[in-house]
Amino acid sequence: MFSARSDSVTNIHKRWSFTRISPFSYKISLAISLLTAAIIITLSYIYDAQKSQNNLAIYLTSALGAIVALNFLDFIALYGTPINKISKIFHVSAFGNLLWSATLLTGIVLDFLFSKYPNSAGYFLEGMLLVVSFRIAIFTSVFGSGIPRAIVVSFIQPIIFSMILLTPFEFYSNLVENRIILAFGSFFIVLAIIWSVLADRAGRPFVKSTFNLLQAFLAAWTEQKAEKMEAITESKAKKNAIVTHILKFRSRNSNDEFSVILPGIHPGPFGPVGGSDLPYVLYKFFSKKAIVLHGASDHSLNIPSKQELQKYLRSLATASCAFEKNLYTCTVPTQTKIDGCTTTGIGFGSIGIIILSMAPRGMEDVPRDISTELEVYASKLGLSQILVIDSHNGMGSSLGKKEQQNLLRCARECLKKIKNSEQYPFSAAYASSDYDHYNDYFHKNNNDKTKLNEDLGQAGLAMLVIEVTNTKYALGWADSNNMENGVRDAILSYVNACGVNMIEICTSDTHSTSGKRTRHGYYPLGSITDRNEIAKTFVKLAEKSAERIKESCFELLSIESNIKLMGKNQFDDYSKALDRSMNMTKVFLAVSVLMSIYMLFLT
Repeated sequence: MFSARSDSVTNIHKRWSFTRISPFSYKISLAISLLTAAIIITLSYIYDAQKSQNNLAIYLTSALGAIVALNFLDFIALYGTPINKISKIFHVSAFGNLLWSATLLTGIVLDFLFSKYPNSAGYFLEGMLLVVSFRIAIFTSVFGSGIPRAIVVSFIQPIIFSMILLTPFEFYSNLVENRIILAFGSFFIVLAIIWSVLADRAGRPFVKSTFNLLQAFLAAWTEQKAEKMEAITESKAKKNAIVTHILKFRSRNSNDEFSVILPGIHPGPFGPVGGSDLPYVLYKFFSKKAIVLHGASDHSLNIPSKQELQKYLRSLATASCAFEKNLYTCTVPTQTKIDGCTTTGIGFGSIGIIILSMAPRGMEDVPRDISTELEVYASKLGLSQILVIDSHNGMGSSLGKKEQQNLLRCARECLKKIKNSEQYPFSAAYASSDYDHYNDYFHKNNNDKTKLNEDLGQAGLAMLVIEVTNTKYALGWADSNNMENGVRDAILSYVNACGVNMIEICTSDTHSTSGKRTRHGYYPLGSITDRNEIAKTFVKLAEKSAERIKESCFELLSIESNIKLMGKNQFDDYSKALDRSMNMTKVFLAVSVLMSIYMLFLT
């Protein structure tokens, strides 16, 4: 089975991180736009002797009113482009006016420093032309406008804004008197057009249009509109056979049951695209009496679209074959620790379940190679099946060779203990914060019962309790995208101090909570929700589980599904396209900055 190189996925995320540069709110952008417009008008007024004879308040009132109106004019002029929203128009206006005011201010400062003849009108013109070239680049790449339309729209706001200070004749005279600046400004505009063409084609032949990819990503990431991104990811996806393991716990004397799901696929790629909310979808599919764990998988095993996700669910609904059933005994859960690695294991008949953790340091997705080696080793021990679970409970980087060897050594020791341990009848129980209505702690506002904190998925927290030889062992679960380092240990310490024998905590690695303006693109559990509140809820879930624990049996279903998966090549192709486009952008930006500085000195 293919695997997505972690460096490609990490690199893509790093390239997308530039979207965090824009202000958090359109109101902030509008305020920046108005403030910088006022600076442009004030500086031009102060350094223009002819204008200083008039009333500055009139200019400012006209300018601020015009900026608001011109933003809506841009919005109308760009109607029908893929990414056209008034908030983004405000962002463009804010950055454009910042560039314009910075150019004007820098020119005036240079006049003072080098005793140059004041030329605020020339700097005003230079700033205007730089803004036009900036707008062309943004309207073609982000908004998805064609180049001719982008050129026309890019001139409208700067020219009309300029007319607040200058009459048409004065504007024309300014162009004639500053021909060098006009020539340089025209160069910037041509440069923006050339960049728009080359950057869009940078990913070919693997990515036809880098800008289309960017727009599809932004629509999904910022507007929760996944259709375009899913069309791209599904068109490049290929069918594969994957196996999902379902561990069913059933009461011996009733129909009560709950499940532990180990999908053969990975949540992602990011919310709300494809199988990003896979853990919650499966949680609901199994009547909200399930925990969905993370196997030894990576983003190459992402489902590309909601359509393929539904196919996957239908394959689970029609499956009925059991790998093993009616297993009434299990081992006492065991734990092994070696060089920062922790493995937790339990055996049901000849089936071994092993949970891998590197907390509190954390790690990236467990490589498939580790699972494969452990499967071979387990077979030699005489185990018929092992299920390798990535606890995903600490933030970290990809495992190095030495770390992988330590984790394998630790897991093998744990498997030996499982194989050599005696088995006993067991009882089991399940409780969840969603199913049992313990979600109050996780809402931003206790009066809001619909929106969870952003570091927790919709399924909330859950707990599986197994009682063997009159001792209860608890496994905690969180529907979250990883955990803050230290949170796992803090929760275990708190819960165990309350008399609950909690052996491990796992997360689902849901990507439904991704798409946030953070370094990682999401909030790991514990970064927003208080860790003590999480621990208190686990204690409540343990109490609820103790109330309903019953003698149980166990069965394992192994189901094969044939669905489209994204594969590693998509991420490699996207990474290469973004690298080429970004490298090209750096060159064009460097040339633009050097030329603009040279122009300021020259004039």
